[in-house]
Amino acid sequence: MNEVNAQDREVDMHSPVFLIGTQRSGTTLLCRMLTAHPLVFIKNELPVRSVFTPGATRDQIRDGIDGFVKQQYGKSIDELLASEGKRIWGLKDPELTAYLEPLKQFLPEARFIIITRDPRAVVNSYIENKWGLGTNAYTGALRWRDEVASQLAFEAELGDRVLRLRYEDLVMDQQNCLHRVCDFLGIDFDDAMLNYAEQKAFVIPSRENRHTFRAPDPEMTRKWRKKLSAHQIRVIDSLTAEIMAQTGYQPDSEQYQVPWVSQLYYRAHQAVVGEMQIQYRWRIKRWQRELRERLLPSGPSSG
Repeated sequence: MNEVNAQDREVDMHSPVFLIGTQRSGTTLLCRMLTAHPLVFIKNELPVRSVFTPGATRDQIRDGIDGFVKQQYGKSIDELLASEGKRIWGLKDPELTAYLEPLKQFLPEARFIIITRDPRAVVNSYIENKWGLGTNAYTGALRWRDEVASQLAFEAELGDRVLRLRYEDLVMDQQNCLHRVCDFLGIDFDDAMLNYAEQKAFVIPSRENRHTFRAPDPEMTRKWRKKLSAHQIRVIDSLTAEIMAQTGYQPDSEQYQVPWVSQLYYRAHQAVVGEMQIQYRWRIKRWQRELRERLLPSGPSSG
């Protein structure tokens, strides 16, 4: 990119960038790909509820994000951008769907990227990961339907300030998909985005994001077909068919009305098993935190 073009593009750059999607929809993968770009840094998750407090202003939200960036990297957003030679910052967190209204305060500069994934794949992942998000096909499908409906309404309101992608396209047609993202943000495409797994990671490795540390596996787009039962698929299809049609997916089953007795069972299962899974997850996190504090009582060594 020559100097004249670089200056022209800089005028059109958009920052901050907010990556929005349900849990297990590919937001971390997109975060890794975007942050591999020489000009982009996307913070991968933080305790959003402590940042998006009731009535928080744009500056307060920005300061809250800044504080967590400094806590993790030892530098503020501006300092980190300067040290890495980047120009665009952003935030990715699946909980952002609950805070779409306060995010509007970052307009007109901000841009929003929404990524959707086949609801059957998302619900299967909810069930497999045992996070308390959706313990069964019914409650998982309701969660996906309601969150994606909110995202679509947000997109309809903000128009060209929102770009919507599908996880399946990001995996199967990476280059074209990422070209769209770069055009949307006003930056030139960079091959480093395709080789994101080899680039510096600003994401802490975990069991949940392990797939983002290697090239995307197309099999992940089809895994749900082998894991879910025909009945589970029928339940998900019936609850999400309308939103699926708006996001480019097709039901496999005929319309089905979930019996009210089954609905009661599913909701009770979610309430009881979901709470158990949440408590177990928090307990594991607490043990991990305590272990880190014992092993590194004074913080990481410089050696």
